[in-house]
Amino acid sequence: MNEKFHEMLSFILEFDAGLTKGKARTLASFFGNLRDFIDVNEEDLKNVKGIKGKRPLILNNNEVENILSINKKGLINGSEDINNNYICAISRAFTKRQVDMIRSLTLDNLNPNPFLIKTLNLKSVEEVIKINIYMATTRSIVTSMGFFIENLLLGSSDSVTKGPRGEGWDLLKIDNKSKKHWVQIKSGPNDMDKDQIVYWAEKIEQKILEGDKAYIGITYGKRSNNTVTFGIMRQLLPDWEMKTLIGRELWDFISDDPHYHQKLFQILQNSSEQILQMNSIYNEIECCIERIINEFTSIYGNGSEGISKYIENIF
Repeated sequence: MNEKFHEMLSFILEFDAGLTKGKARTLASFFGNLRDFIDVNEEDLKNVKGIKGKRPLILNNNEVENILSINKKGLINGSEDINNNYICAISRAFTKRQVDMIRSLTLDNLNPNPFLIKTLNLKSVEEVIKINIYMATTRSIVTSMGFFIENLLLGSSDSVTKGPRGEGWDLLKIDNKSKKHWVQIKSGPNDMDKDQIVYWAEKIEQKILEGDKAYIGITYGKRSNNTVTFGIMRQLLPDWEMKTLIGRELWDFISDDPHYHQKLFQILQNSSEQILQMNSIYNEIECCIERIINEFTSIYGNGSEGISKYIENIF
């Protein structure tokens, strides 16, 4: 548990306080538990000393202020356990990255596709900008979602680690009887085709022959969903009910808590509000649309004439 605590605190110090990875790890190692960090003050941080009285790191005033602000903002909850605080931090970091990505978008890196403009009959600047921003933001969010979900799963239990490199398994859980459970994670209920299912059916069977258990874990959905992937699994994955963990089954299995999925969504909601307050990512997208429309019209003008000037400019 101490290792998990230091991993969590190091992550928070790096992401929320802006410390370098090295400084974050060094400072985290000086705290024994959540209460130690919650009670830290400015003098403590300015006089961090090692075993022989030497200072292992020196924090500048800005770094000290950023570290103290973690507690002022309530980013660490002393009434929650380490895993829940870690999950909150991981989610907060994911949300912040999406906000930063949206706020950094400009007309130049959006680069509207002239072929789509004509093929989709986009006649106004607003239509051109909206569809391109929605495509860009959705693509970016979906791309980063896989790593985010894997990190959430890793943060949900002390008995779960990343699968060994080169074997393809995303997670390895060792239960209280030292039994190994291998899990290949898929983001949604329709993310696998026939070839993938056949491949993982063989990998699962191999682990079973070795005396372990193995599953395909799908992060949301229900077993009763009528998706193409589930239809193929029923045909090509023998005893598929025993070799899959779907939706809440996966989260409850990883955490050893039959109500964990409910707690998880509350944690995610709380962490998103720490970044977005009472707004949603939709508000950020709307602000981005308005900003880039203004950028477009200031360069090319409005309406179909402005669109024509834009297309002429890039050809």
